[in-house]
Amino acid sequence: MNETNPTEKIDEVKPAPVRTWQSRGRIFGIPISLIAIWAALFVAASAVPALPVPGMGGMITVNAIMTAISGVVLGPAAAVANAAGAIIATILFPFGAFFGPFSFVTSTMGGLVAGLTFANRWKLAGLAEIILLASWFVNPASWQPYMYLVPLPYSLIAVLVIFIKPLREWARHQILTQNKLWMWPALFLFASTGHAAEYLTTNSLTNWLYSLTWQYWIPTLPYWIGVDTVIIILATIVGVGVLIGLHRARLPHASDLYIQK
Repeated sequence: MNETNPTEKIDEVKPAPVRTWQSRGRIFGIPISLIAIWAALFVAASAVPALPVPGMGGMITVNAIMTAISGVVLGPAAAVANAAGAIIATILFPFGAFFGPFSFVTSTMGGLVAGLTFANRWKLAGLAEIILLASWFVNPASWQPYMYLVPLPYSLIAVLVIFIKPLREWARHQILTQNKLWMWPALFLFASTGHAAEYLTTNSLTNWLYSLTWQYWIPTLPYWIGVDTVIIILATIVGVGVLIGLHRARLPHASDLYIQK
């Protein structure tokens, strides 16, 4: 008669490990401790030299990558984390603050729009996106020839993700369930949404502060589309790794709040 080792039975019914983290304070459901960690990482990323893009003054920064994925990591709380990190970074590294004290607005809006969309608060996300588009088009400098093309490349993707329910829910579902295949294009859509808001805010502030003409914006548009596409692709790669890592480490992130049972 075969005897079964009692320890083997115990191992078979051993419950899965559970998270033991605790947090009393939360913003939009995200622990303040996690928001503070993200803000600190944002500050640290600001000290990393930007990667110059040949041909013009374009730069690929770690900050831009973090902003693009912040919405799927923190939800709407990404706006708070990005703002805090950007404000501190502006104080510590003022040479990199292109818009001076207003520099934090770009990363804040990127996290807000993507975070609201990921939280399925699409009406608020849509309102924020429409305000950003309006800030560009109401500027008389934007009434020059072909200037309507400047905000379109990624804003179009953002508008589709925000307002087309089947597309938005499909992308959310792939990320929430961490589908090995479709998580990649889904995260690309959300990274595009976050970067589009930052991109549009940056361009609108530039237009209001410096009133550049169409001779600058239109000829350089293909170049900037290429730079921003590289940023979004890098954000997608980094974002997939971050989300998988947080899930496996059983650390808190936005998917905990929106997971579809």
